[in-house]
Amino acid sequence: MNTTLVPSRRTTRTAPITTAHGTIRFPRHHLNLTGARTVHTPQVIATATALKTTFTEQGLMCLTAPAGAGKTFTLHTVLDQHPAWHAIRLLPQPQARPDDLRHSLHHALDLPGPCPKDAGTSDDLIRHALHHPPRLLAIDEAHQLSPSCQEYLRHLYDDPYTRIAMVLSAGSHRLQALRTTPMLAARVTRWHKLDPLDPAQITTVLPAFHPHWKTTSTDLLAHLDRTWAHGNFRRWATLTHRATHRPAPTSPHALLRHLTPRPETP
Repeated sequence: MNTTLVPSRRTTRTAPITTAHGTIRFPRHHLNLTGARTVHTPQVIATATALKTTFTEQGLMCLTAPAGAGKTFTLHTVLDQHPAWHAIRLLPQPQARPDDLRHSLHHALDLPGPCPKDAGTSDDLIRHALHHPPRLLAIDEAHQLSPSCQEYLRHLYDDPYTRIAMVLSAGSHRLQALRTTPMLAARVTRWHKLDPLDPAQITTVLPAFHPHWKTTSTDLLAHLDRTWAHGNFRRWATLTHRATHRPAPTSPHALLRHLTPRPETP
């Protein structure tokens, strides 16, 4: 299997996310892991292709993955590599209101002045900004959107004046919240699932992901994945963080004991 290693000048990368309270930045690698690198696995490449097609078609894509599989990291890594998409990245609060989305969009689009209190005036400014250039609106944790926010997004997407593609990102266990929403589900042009690493990928991806694993035997990597990580990048980041921590566990068994919750004692 081919994997393309993409080293960055910084060991951790950040991406701006707009919320109702402004723009925030967060560590790209779980636990702000020093030395971690971006690996273009087949899963990442497939997601990039799906996003490119969605942008070209001005479609609506739902990106889903099990918790910790790298959904958010993959999404923002691909967006970073395609500045021509003029991506708008939103992270809505749970049960956010349409006014919260208006405020976030106003800020993300760098519109002048504060967001107007009048909804109609605010929408006119947002619609005008979404006409040119074409943009990709990426909403992380989209399952948290309230029905009124989903309707607002449908309104923006359906507006004949706006030129936007849209990607809604949600965990697999929350996908039902989007599938059962007719106003959005009926408009989704692509349901894309990002799968965890399969066992055959572990021995090539992990040494590329972090130098700590370059000299680790393939049998040990397979054992750690089978008994604890299960192809989950967040779990592998946790393993790596603990394995490189000082003092590090002296054996794989000690490492796994440290990471596995102990049963309560009476």
